[in-house]
Amino acid sequence: MLNKAKLLLSILSLTINLLTNAQTVFQSKPTRLLVNDLLTRHSFGMTIVGCQYYGDPRSISSFATTSEHLPVRSGIILTTGIATWAGYPNDSRSSGCGMFTPGDARLEKIAGLKTTDAAILEIDFIANSDEISFEYFFASEEYPEFVNKGVNDVFAFFIEGPGYDGPQNIAVLPTTGEAISVDNVNAKHNSEFYIENQHWTGYFTEVTSDLPSLFQFDGMTTKLEAKAKIQPYAKYRLTMAIADVGDNIYDSGVFIKAHSLKSAGKLQPIAPYLKSEIEKRMKLIGLERIRVKGDTVGFDKTIHFDFNSYEILSEDTTALNEVAELLRIFFDAKLKLIGHTDDVGSDEYNIDLSLHRAQAVADYLHQRGVSQKRISIDGKGKRQPIVRAQTDAARRMNRRVEFLIYNNRNDGKE
Repeated sequence: MLNKAKLLLSILSLTINLLTNAQTVFQSKPTRLLVNDLLTRHSFGMTIVGCQYYGDPRSISSFATTSEHLPVRSGIILTTGIATWAGYPNDSRSSGCGMFTPGDARLEKIAGLKTTDAAILEIDFIANSDEISFEYFFASEEYPEFVNKGVNDVFAFFIEGPGYDGPQNIAVLPTTGEAISVDNVNAKHNSEFYIENQHWTGYFTEVTSDLPSLFQFDGMTTKLEAKAKIQPYAKYRLTMAIADVGDNIYDSGVFIKAHSLKSAGKLQPIAPYLKSEIEKRMKLIGLERIRVKGDTVGFDKTIHFDFNSYEILSEDTTALNEVAELLRIFFDAKLKLIGHTDDVGSDEYNIDLSLHRAQAVADYLHQRGVSQKRISIDGKGKRQPIVRAQTDAARRMNRRVEFLIYNNRNDGKE
């Protein structure tokens, strides 16, 4: 009896310790905040240009766990049910909740069956290398009862954009390239990628980790990585989607690791891509030629300042809006603005005026969303005219601002 009592006390002590120290916190946030705050950072070589969620609002959430036994400790969860239920003890073999929302046609092509309760997160992004990646794991209440029973919930990560004929699923096994499902990742098949969660019967469950008291799903994959080849500085759409198949009783979820969505490939020189994009906008910006030296692209743009003025006129706003759009696409580039004047007035006065003109352009671009940290200014006054004739037309052309757009890895010198 004494040994049994000691065993019970030992189990109770371990259980209380696990319950006391382990917890998972879920937070509902607007989609943009979820993506910007949790999935990526500008320092990771990407910029998010748009995002949208489709599905029941209870099926998406942020999560953060103190457990060391989940494959991912924090990030975003997408489920076919209620996201917060993932944090319940695993005290049911068939946890689930029908959301009675539509399915997804792309997922139905993978599953071969009708889907319901879809949770879909679309992310439009631009990256500065030739590959993106992120980490995740998949979990389901269909483990282990519905392995190889012909009906599995389905999830996918679709990439689409330049170089792809249509949406391509990158949620695949690294060894075989198969789409991941309950059928092909379980205790008997690709078991190196599978983690079983023990059933939780209460305080007297003999456990070796905190998962049964903390995590509802009966089984899950190990942490996996999704990768996709891309073209630098081109817009792509990444769609993260999950749905119920066949019924809406047994739930599944996919967990995307916080701050793991990043530009993971080889960094590319910015100049060829930037030059190509500027050439598409030559007429709108009002350019006749551009200059490329190293990884810097330069062009002179005549800003139609009135004599002795640094006020930007309405006739130049279209051109400056195009420059702002360029800097949105080339999100990791910096801009140097160099102001110039005509030949009327002293050197000292014109240096000051040219600086004000460059600053006026910088202020306009900042109002259009370009960070001030990305812009530097200089003023050359009347020292570098592009037309030396002393006519009104020549002087008007010399009242201009020079643009140098360059990669952060150099100093903006041509």
